[in-house]
Amino acid sequence: MSDPLRPDWSYLRPMASILSGSPAVSLLGVITATLLTLSLIGCAPVESARDRPVTVPANIDCPGEPVPTELTVTCHRIEVEGASLSVAVLHASDPDGAPVLFLHGGPGGRAVADRDRWLAPRSEVLANHDVVLVDQRGGGNSTPSLDCPEMEHRGPEDNAQEGLAGDRACRNRLVSAGFEPSTVTVGRIAADLVAVRRALAIDRWHLHGVSFGTRIALELLRTDDAAIVSLALDSVVPPDADETADLPDGIVAALTKLEDRCTDDGFCPIGVLEPLRRTLDRLAHDPTVVQVDNRSFTFDDTAFLAASVRTLSRPDGPVALTEAIALADAGRLAEAVDSLAPVDASAGASRSAGDALAEGAWVAVTCGDQRPGMAFEPTDLNDPIHRAEHGRWLDLRARCAAWKIPSSDPATRTPVRSAVPTLILAGELDPVTPARWAATVARWLDDVEVVVSPRWTHAPSTWNSCAAHLVTRFLDTGDRPAGGSTDC
Repeated sequence: MSDPLRPDWSYLRPMASILSGSPAVSLLGVITATLLTLSLIGCAPVESARDRPVTVPANIDCPGEPVPTELTVTCHRIEVEGASLSVAVLHASDPDGAPVLFLHGGPGGRAVADRDRWLAPRSEVLANHDVVLVDQRGGGNSTPSLDCPEMEHRGPEDNAQEGLAGDRACRNRLVSAGFEPSTVTVGRIAADLVAVRRALAIDRWHLHGVSFGTRIALELLRTDDAAIVSLALDSVVPPDADETADLPDGIVAALTKLEDRCTDDGFCPIGVLEPLRRTLDRLAHDPTVVQVDNRSFTFDDTAFLAASVRTLSRPDGPVALTEAIALADAGRLAEAVDSLAPVDASAGASRSAGDALAEGAWVAVTCGDQRPGMAFEPTDLNDPIHRAEHGRWLDLRARCAAWKIPSSDPATRTPVRSAVPTLILAGELDPVTPARWAATVARWLDDVEVVVSPRWTHAPSTWNSCAAHLVTRFLDTGDRPAGGSTDC
């Protein structure tokens, strides 16, 4: 069955092979692809994306490790204003639905090199939909890259007590090479993706955004809504959120849910909140040097809380964090820090090697798009958790000053109104994007269903089979759990 929403991908296929990372290309295939591309340039009407001509995708070898699959996978470069984007299309064998654009998290994350997450095992979405993966401007295999080896072994949100020399060195290198980091913004990334849609000859597509990817999805909803069939938002970030005001309470709320769960199940007899508060109080007054993997790190309360938040956000986070807090409360800080795995935490669980986070892109968007909406006012300095989180925001303000990132277009920080069918997933154990943010976004949407699970941490559609099935069913049929009820 053909679908009028499905583009004709045939001109993108000549260089594909069964192993998506290593296309076996014959000379005849190269010549054929070149002739087809030239014929498209000569015959197709010129369209524009933000008044720019449409770029014909260039076929490339897929970056990262080869991924064995029976599906056809094509990888491309698409030129946009000031950047070259890395794109992969995972072709369903017989799709009867519109393509799905997956919007990765970050900022500064990647999707193309991590395509194994869709292919091995194969995602349900690929039964009926082609999936488009794009490394957003500044990140992944797109160029210019805002990856910062100068900041290696420190997460971008870690405390800045050791100085910002790595930040300044990275910024100076990028600027000296002729690239201004402040050009990476929510608005520019969204405009890039409109150009990608048109370059791939897609009239309409579904959006599946995760974490920061939901910010981009909402911006596309604002600027290109006629091209969006439906919208799945997982761990949503409101455009108008003041993270300095919202996240301390959100962290406490997630830890409270964790404590309720683990005390009921009996695997954290001493609880979570009070042992954590005791540890943070101690580290606030007496920062401790801890050695991890032959490297030494100074942990104060802000660093320990940041590592705890990252740990809780992982699929295995609830158990790992309760064990780490118990170790720290017992004075075994080195063991606790080792189990929290705070170093190189951005690498994730992908089989693909390499740096999964472009730190410069993280800084550019965080400082240009998110910082202007932050009040930086302490919310409850009587609570060690609030104090430690406030320290992280003070470090961020210093980092933004070092990078000299100006505020971006304020229009991207206003709520988005739309009648496009939308599904929002949220987890009560998520300390990164609090569950109540789902309601903040939903109140502006006319056709929306919010599903909140007490079992989910961050980005459940990427690791929880039930959450992933909810997204697939919604994209396939438009069905959503009535009243947000789910057994997930």
